[in-house]
Amino acid sequence: MLIIPAIDLQDKRCVQLIGGNFSSEEISISDVNAVVRKFESQGAKRLHIIDLNAAKNRGDNLDSIKDIIKNTSVKTEVGGGIRDIRKAFELIKLGADFIIVGTSAISDMNFLKELSSSIGRDRIIVALDYKDKKILTHGWLKSTQLDPIELGKKLQNYCSQFLLTCVDKEGRLQGPDLDYIKTVKKEIDIPLIVSGGISSLEDIKALHDIGIDGAVIGMALYKDRIDLKQAIEIVK
Repeated sequence: MLIIPAIDLQDKRCVQLIGGNFSSEEISISDVNAVVRKFESQGAKRLHIIDLNAAKNRGDNLDSIKDIIKNTSVKTEVGGGIRDIRKAFELIKLGADFIIVGTSAISDMNFLKELSSSIGRDRIIVALDYKDKKILTHGWLKSTQLDPIELGKKLQNYCSQFLLTCVDKEGRLQGPDLDYIKTVKKEIDIPLIVSGGISSLEDIKALHDIGIDGAVIGMALYKDRIDLKQAIEIVK
């Protein structure tokens, strides 16, 4: 199982939010590259980079993303506001290894099909962000009545992985949504990465036991609740 540190970018800073609320910055670090170097030195094999400004249509952090990719040897998955093919190609050209798409893939399957045929499904991760077992879009700002499992079954032929995020749990350090994660894992046929609420090595072990393929960890790393080296070691 991959342990994937989160680097959420807002106004060129590395931040951590609570419950998906963009005004709830619990962590704010101006030296983004110092964060990257720390995670790389601790053994991270992939970084999870989200452009929060782009996700909510308030500018972007493209320069910061470019700088991160240029200065790290670690693989990167990049998301946030990727709502057209041009933006996806721009990130691939910058060196992103994987593209995370949510809103556009969910609202327009033709977009996902075109993206898959253009850059290859192996480079695409579809974000299934949910609250009360219903999909959220537009940077977690808009609710839908879409069921994550049903949606996943429709989209899995056009991506290589899903990123399942429980927004209710995000940033709260109260443990992941294990029962639902287990249900989703049984129902879909491609690798599943999860995020939201992971707060201890016990949480990571539980996800590993379920057969989860990757875990994105944010707040628990920034607050030293989880040691990245230990987390990587226990899931080898």
